[in-house]
Amino acid sequence: MTTAVIIVAVILLLATILAFPQAKIGARLMTVLSEGVPMVAFLVVFVTFMMTIICRYVLRFAIPWSHEVSILGYMYCMFFGSGIALTRDEHVVFSLLYDKLPPLGQLLCKLVYNAVLVVLIAIVFTPCLNSLMASTMKTGILKMPYRVVFAPFLWMLFECCFRCLFYMKAAWDEYKGRTNSEVKEAVEA
Repeated sequence: MTTAVIIVAVILLLATILAFPQAKIGARLMTVLSEGVPMVAFLVVFVTFMMTIICRYVLRFAIPWSHEVSILGYMYCMFFGSGIALTRDEHVVFSLLYDKLPPLGQLLCKLVYNAVLVVLIAIVFTPCLNSLMASTMKTGILKMPYRVVFAPFLWMLFECCFRCLFYMKAAWDEYKGRTNSEVKEAVEA
């Protein structure tokens, strides 16, 4: 069973890498893990869901592993796709006050928000890793070790931390660019 999971994972990874040929090597890995894996995971959830419906209501028999595969597919979609939500700024944001701040205030909010998130992720990373490594439990039907099932959670923490550091630099660069353009406009006027 473990060999089959590894073979399927490698095939899916290769297919996803081929799906994004325009990205550079470092960016390709991030693209594959952040966009490709969630797409494949959602496809697995959808196909499993449709198989369950057809087998249960048309063919009149149940597939015992379908519920577990759907849950695992959803988890992988969520864990690997969380970075895209940060990238596209599609997470829940209450920006009523933030929108009214001057550029320096917006910069400070971005820096503080991302710094706090990086610190919190750094605090929880080691206990999460230790808990994951100490786990001996397995899933009910597929008998997959929880170490494999919840390993993408560590990727999610790493990716969110990486993206927060990247956005802190981008926010600083944007502020510096905005300040420099305002100075040039003032000099020209």
